[in-house]
Amino acid sequence: MLHKDPGSVRKNLHTARPVSPAGLAILGVLLTVLVSGCGQGQPEEVTANDFALGTTCSVKLFGTGNRKYLQPALDIAKEVEEKMSVRLEGSEISRVNSQAGKDPVQVSDETFALVQRAYEYSVMGNGVFDLTIGPLVSLWDIGSGSEEVPDDQAVSDALQLVNYRDLILDPEKKRIGLRREGMRIDLGAIAKGYAVDRMVEYLEEQGVGYGIINLGGNVYAFGEKNGSLPWKIGIQSPDDERGRYIGVLETRNRAVVTSGKYERYFTEGGRRYHHILDTENGYPVENGIASVSIVSADATAADALSTLVFGLGLEEGLRLSEELEDVEAIIITEEDVVYTTSGLRDSFQLTDSRYDRGEALHFIQEERTEGKS
Repeated sequence: MLHKDPGSVRKNLHTARPVSPAGLAILGVLLTVLVSGCGQGQPEEVTANDFALGTTCSVKLFGTGNRKYLQPALDIAKEVEEKMSVRLEGSEISRVNSQAGKDPVQVSDETFALVQRAYEYSVMGNGVFDLTIGPLVSLWDIGSGSEEVPDDQAVSDALQLVNYRDLILDPEKKRIGLRREGMRIDLGAIAKGYAVDRMVEYLEEQGVGYGIINLGGNVYAFGEKNGSLPWKIGIQSPDDERGRYIGVLETRNRAVVTSGKYERYFTEGGRRYHHILDTENGYPVENGIASVSIVSADATAADALSTLVFGLGLEEGLRLSEELEDVEAIIITEEDVVYTTSGLRDSFQLTDSRYDRGEALHFIQEERTEGKS
């Protein structure tokens, strides 16, 4: 369990979609975009896929004239990866990590802005989300195919190197550093969301009216389907194969990003170990949550907050999601109960009878009552 207090929340931190990047992979859970087939009078669907940031990237547009924008949009994800992936030796983030305990490294404006934003989320959650989690991620190496449970001493040693307060940021010279040797920045909890924001921005600048971007479960439905209808996005069931959803969300111009404990994991000694790591004890988070989906116009925020809200747990996670502007949440517990923030009560429909819809927690009920007085 995590016991950290998220502290005070600045409501204006996540209001507008950013004009810049970020990097790695895999907090996402598959989301199903329920797009009806092309009927009479509907423009033809054009789609392209590629691989970047450790995941499959997909762009779906409508109208053959938009085909020329597919690959340039996908190339943006590769550009972000080249700067911010910890797995590419020559990336800017890799160069920062290689200089940990030594001199700060000058980076691009884009990389600096994303690292600074990741730092702000680290402060917001008092380290529940921590951009310096790299040593723990490397130790567990979940998703590599050769995972094993590390011994307690190795976990303890890695934890000593995880502390966002030891990040050095020099805004004037755009330099980033780490105070202690062995520390590592990892942008895996925010990078795909940033790449999605960049891709949406590009497509809108080209005059593309509507479409779907999906980076390994980081989904952005921009515009209106067929120019006038909301998109319907299925929220993945934590207990089933990909493509089976527990409910449907209607939305426009929003990202939907899910973090789930069943997406990347391995089993040892009859126990499952998932990839969302607790920055307090160094082991996978165990707090009764199966998945968290964040809905926001800002995909970067949605990506980071899906991890942060998961780590905070049900009540603190819902409270934070209620307090932030342009942020909504769907939380599924291991007991098959689905909770949503108040802004989704009408737009999210639970369709799987195996799940129960949770009642609003007491603080949400109190805030609603105060708002009516």
